[in-house]
Amino acid sequence: MFEARKVLVFLFVGIFLFYKIRILETMKKHREDSHVFIILICGLSLLFVGTFLDTFANYLHNQYIYLIIHTCFTVGSILFIIGIILWSNLTKRIINELEEVAHLDSLTRVLNRKGILKEYEALAKKGETFYLIICDLDGTKLINDTMGHLEGDKFICNTSQILTKFIGRKGHVSRIGGDEFLIIVVDSDSQFVEKTIVSIKDKIYRLYLEKDFGISIGYAAHPVDGQLFEELIEVTDTRMYEDKNKHKINTSILG
Repeated sequence: MFEARKVLVFLFVGIFLFYKIRILETMKKHREDSHVFIILICGLSLLFVGTFLDTFANYLHNQYIYLIIHTCFTVGSILFIIGIILWSNLTKRIINELEEVAHLDSLTRVLNRKGILKEYEALAKKGETFYLIICDLDGTKLINDTMGHLEGDKFICNTSQILTKFIGRKGHVSRIGGDEFLIIVVDSDSQFVEKTIVSIKDKIYRLYLEKDFGISIGYAAHPVDGQLFEELIEVTDTRMYEDKNKHKINTSILG
């Protein structure tokens, strides 16, 4: 008679082995971490053989059968434990990668709205002083209509690179809309912010020298202009639109 306990263990190991083989097939197509599952599968395969032999040991008249069973269990368990440790590390790394991707803009690879909000909340929680800068490109629609959407995307990507270059390690750059960017600047004063804004405007204006292109910018200080994210966004938006109106007036005068 077969022992029910041994049969259940044998079936469980077999199902788990089949499950890991299926995962390995998927991992080989998308990642270079398949060795983790190969180690797990080797360990499970030895445990599978061991449980199989253990289930039928009474019917196998071999003097070495229990030595083989013990060897399978010992080596299989060691490989399985190593595989579980590697699998845990791999799972943690994948979760971190997914979280990072979830906070990045797919086009520009800078932070998205969710990512910049997370940075804001972390800084606000510490009660630190920092600046929120909102940027809105002028002329993106005209570029899309006259030069095509690929050129419009290029304009947006070039802008993100310029913003990232000038902000550097002083803060975080994010794209929160079609051609709208939000920046957090830390460890700086208003002079640095204003100087950086002037440099950004000049650099982006040089991308297309026609008068209709450029960038409008407004900024606010935390906590002077507000402590809540919505309050600061309202201030930065107001100042950004004031800047945009100045640009329109200057353009009409020059025109």
